[in-house]
Amino acid sequence: MRATVFIFLLVMTTPVLAQRVYLDSARLYLSQDNYKRALPFADAAIKNPKTKDDPEAWFLRGMVCLQLAQDASAHNPNAATDAYGSFLKTLALKQDYGTEINNPLYSVAIIKFNKAAALFSAKSFDKAYGEFTEVYAIYKIGGGQRFSDNNEFKSMAYEARKNAVSSASSAGRNEDAIGLLEDMIKGDFRDDPEVYQSLIDIFETEKNAPRQIATIKAACAEFPENANFRVAELNYYINNGTNEELRPELEEALRRDTGNADLLFRLANVCAALAFPADAQGKLLAQPANFSELFSKAEHAYGKAVVLVPDAAHNFNFGMLYYNFSRWYNQQIENNQPSDSRTISELTAKENEQLGKGLPFFEKSFSLLDARTGNLPDAEKAIHHNSMIILKLIYTENKDTAKLAQIESKLEKWK
Repeated sequence: MRATVFIFLLVMTTPVLAQRVYLDSARLYLSQDNYKRALPFADAAIKNPKTKDDPEAWFLRGMVCLQLAQDASAHNPNAATDAYGSFLKTLALKQDYGTEINNPLYSVAIIKFNKAAALFSAKSFDKAYGEFTEVYAIYKIGGGQRFSDNNEFKSMAYEARKNAVSSASSAGRNEDAIGLLEDMIKGDFRDDPEVYQSLIDIFETEKNAPRQIATIKAACAEFPENANFRVAELNYYINNGTNEELRPELEEALRRDTGNADLLFRLANVCAALAFPADAQGKLLAQPANFSELFSKAEHAYGKAVVLVPDAAHNFNFGMLYYNFSRWYNQQIENNQPSDSRTISELTAKENEQLGKGLPFFEKSFSLLDARTGNLPDAEKAIHHNSMIILKLIYTENKDTAKLAQIESKLEKWK
């Protein structure tokens, strides 16, 4: 009877021993850094019905795969991913698994980061994106609590996140890059201006003006002292906005940088364009209600700009302010056809007065460019030619025959 009982107990305990053999053997060979002997036992442990849901079995398999990943001679590029998967399973089975899993996870992250960097250098951007993404995912395991004190891992994880964006963009996966960046702004990277700038750059590349300006404004609100975002907002309106939208942006920029000749010149051009609206054929339209304010601001801004940087463009555009005013008086004569000579004389006098104000600026523009006519870019060639045409008109009105002859000679040679 005792023998029967003994045999019965032996039959009952044998499967339990077999289960432990897989785990104990894997642990033994792992302690000897012999992953090759440990691997089949670790694989058997996670497949065994009795231990497949044992977090210890998955942890041991993760450690075995990690040793395999760290052996360059093994040439197993998937080992780190296998280790990562095993560690994730460990934590899925036991969320509060001990801290002994932390360093192995960090090691996997380092391997993946280096692999991602190599893939990026080899222009394998899709694969690099996946690896960089997993580095950050490892850091955020458990809501980021496991590695909250590991500053080195934090730095690497943040760099991986940014590199994932670069990888996605380089792979032409802008929507993935946008999704990452928007998620970063909502989370750990909300204080990083580079993230906002990357998002702005993508929207600019995609010519998505509404999302570009929305992100710029969000960045300006988040980083009010960051001059780069103020410049980005200004440049946006320069490239995409109407003059009505651009004017207050320029005025705000000049409040911060009163002596900036470029900003002054841009503001003068905007005010001048608003003061003298024209149709598609260039015919001047009715003056706006705030014409006097706009003209005065343009005149003031041109005056400061031309003193700070007395180049041909500044002088020519300043002259054009007065030239357009003279055109407006000329159109009154043509449009209204006044019958009395007194009205015509008054309008003509006002026309000539404005031409006279513009004359010295056109002469300055012409002389600056005429001194180097053989070496002018296309934009300056246009200014040079237009200066001569307007000077010819003014000299004709003034009956300045000597200067008129000189300009006509220059124009003839220009052709």
